[in-house]
Amino acid sequence: MKELILTLQKDIIVPVEMDNVLPETIEKMSLEEIKNIELVQGRKRVKVGDIFDVELNDIEGDPRIIIKNSNSKLKYIGSKMTKGEIIVDGDVGMYVGAEMKGGKIIVNGNADSWAGQNMKGGELLIKGNARDYVGSAYRGDWRGMNGGTIIVEGNARNEIGEFMRNGVIHIKGDVGILAGIHQNGGIIFIEGNVDVRVGGEMKAGAIVVYGKVEEVLPSFKFEGIVENPIIKLSKKDEGRQITGTFYKFTGDYVNNKPKGQLYISVDSNPDLI
Repeated sequence: MKELILTLQKDIIVPVEMDNVLPETIEKMSLEEIKNIELVQGRKRVKVGDIFDVELNDIEGDPRIIIKNSNSKLKYIGSKMTKGEIIVDGDVGMYVGAEMKGGKIIVNGNADSWAGQNMKGGELLIKGNARDYVGSAYRGDWRGMNGGTIIVEGNARNEIGEFMRNGVIHIKGDVGILAGIHQNGGIIFIEGNVDVRVGGEMKAGAIVVYGKVEEVLPSFKFEGIVENPIIKLSKKDEGRQITGTFYKFTGDYVNNKPKGQLYISVDSNPDLI
């Protein structure tokens, strides 16, 4: 298989769309063919070799792409990828892993908004912070993330998991407002603190918060305190056990017959109830 190493030659001002450079597309390409792949940059097109130093190696295993000196002007990295691995040294722009179906992306830096948007499979690991709409739907769409795993080792901002239908989002830091808004499946884990309106208008799925919660919407129903609960999202689901003592809520009852589950750490929120 092939290992492609792309080193950004200099800082760029106008964003470049990287969706034409995927592990599955470079498998059978030569070095010169890869250098001539066209990328959209604003209103013009550039070639990979115009902005990157390019190195191509033969390796064992699945195809791999390594992007060095990356910054937030590189958008759509790993968009729609189905296999292999992408490793990014630096920050990434919007839509990293958007519509991803398989493989793994590792970002050794921060990610701009819409990371993992409409993701369907695979794994996206962001070792820094992420901005808004992690694992969300496109603007105006009601179909968000539908599979795969997103892990953010830092903080994320607003509306993570918007219209999420399946999969796992795990934020190890804090998140902003409206986490899990319109959620309709899947599980969101938040190890840090959560701003207001968590789970707003969720219909199904589960949100687990280990940190402090600013508020619980009055349209959620308190079901009691549970110890080491097993989260089941359907009758056929074998369930996933979480460790700790949690307040359990169901909702959001602004919807008809909601099945959403909200678990909030008792230890971090002793005065919540």
